Amino acid sequence: MRRSAVAAAVGLTALACAAVALGAEIGANDDTGKYAPDGGAVFYAQMAALGLRETVITTRYLPSEPGLIQDEALLDRTIPLALAAGLRVSLAVYPYPPREVEAGLATPAGFAAQLTALAERYPDVRRYVLMNEPNQPAFLRPQFDAAGNNVSAAVAGRFLAAGYDALKAVDPDILVIGVGLSPRGNDRPTAPSNVSTSPVRFLAALGRWYRASGRLQPLMDGLSFHPYPKSALDPPERGYPWPNAGFADLDRIKQALWDAFHDTAQPTTVDGLRLFLDEVGWQVDTSALPGYTGLENVAVTDEATQAAIYGRLVRAAACDPDIGGVDIFGFYDDTPRDSGFQSALHRLDGTARAAAGAVREAIAETAAGRCRSARAAWRPAQAVVGATRPAVAVAGARVRVEVGAREGADVVACLLPGSIAAARATAALARRTASSPGCAGAKALPSRPGRVTLPRPRGLPRATVVVRLVAEANGEREISFTRQVRWPA
Repeated sequence: MRRSAVAAAVGLTALACAAVALGAEIGANDDTGKYAPDGGAVFYAQMAALGLRETVITTRYLPSEPGLIQDEALLDRTIPLALAAGLRVSLAVYPYPPREVEAGLATPAGFAAQLTALAERYPDVRRYVLMNEPNQPAFLRPQFDAAGNNVSAAVAGRFLAAGYDALKAVDPDILVIGVGLSPRGNDRPTAPSNVSTSPVRFLAALGRWYRASGRLQPLMDGLSFHPYPKSALDPPERGYPWPNAGFADLDRIKQALWDAFHDTAQPTTVDGLRLFLDEVGWQVDTSALPGYTGLENVAVTDEATQAAIYGRLVRAAACDPDIGGVDIFGFYDDTPRDSGFQSALHRLDGTARAAAGAVREAIAETAAGRCRSARAAWRPAQAVVGATRPAVAVAGARVRVEVGAREGADVVACLLPGSIAAARATAALARRTASSPGCAGAKALPSRPGRVTLPRPRGLPRATVVVRLVAEANGEREISFTRQVRWPA
């Protein structure tokens, strides 16, 4: 079957599912219940009492211990208790530690075998989150090869494909959620530390690998994204500069997904895939509280501000039909301040923060899909996002051109003799590159416009400047502009 036919069939199925899907489910990503002396009975009862619907529990794939389900005895005890409390259980599974992945000890086949064992042992678990922040070196290395090309996306793609196929072979109705993207990455292969990949560029690389692989099945039924704020002092409405993304930039993630996978068997949000924000949290000040250890290593907010933010997050998620779920990280705080997270709905001692009440109220308010301001269905951009008409300045025998965009774009600008109509000039530019005579190229970024200088051919009194921008993430998205210029007599 051709890829386009498979994509159409998958898209119709996804749309049918989306038509009956409920609004975003709210839960917590927290292993506290797994390790609790009572197996999490009290913990899960507290979660359910707030109106939470899901708990995300971690079990890693350790290549050095093949065939062994990590924390099997703990999972045997805690999963039935979570289900009995009325919670959906999602298992987050990923290869770890990254040094074993880097050494080649972790294999997609081994990952698939572990997922098969999990799905057969826990048939009531209907949702899996595969991989965890593979665009970060803390979870997947290397990120780049010696030439500076991303390689982590291809590695993650192979694990996702093997995991998807293994879980669907056990039960086709298992929901497979992929990637677990970090909101940030520096895209610097030679950085002195934290060599990482931005989420937009990671998805672009994953799409390139997928298309080249010839795969005719999806990698995932949903996309997991971790929209942590850049700083806990930021409101949720403050996002990241492109190509990173936070909660305020979900349209950027949707666009990156569409750019990567449109017209393939992998659905995007246009044809049924949903976003699962399965880790998000604003850390708060715990300096006056007992039990915590170490010193805080990031800026933190106060509990009242956190509560207001979480309420807004739940309400905003209910108004976005592309969001399938939001999981707060976590439900109880971690103990160490320097290496853990203090962004939970409850403090370390189990007492509730104001955020717990705010989330409970927001869940009740948005029940049955109610929201204050429903969003229109998102549609992908077909041209370069935020492209601006070029500024053209004549300076002596040269023409300087500056053009901007709200995403990365490759720029080609050419100086054509005479006054040429826009359609003809654009057609002429289609046959030219940055190395063609009378042309030059540049890179436009949101933080830095693309700038080129074009020399004036001798004796040319007037000319037409034609500029083409092509989106970095998708060469099919482009836009052209023309400007007439005249030199003083």
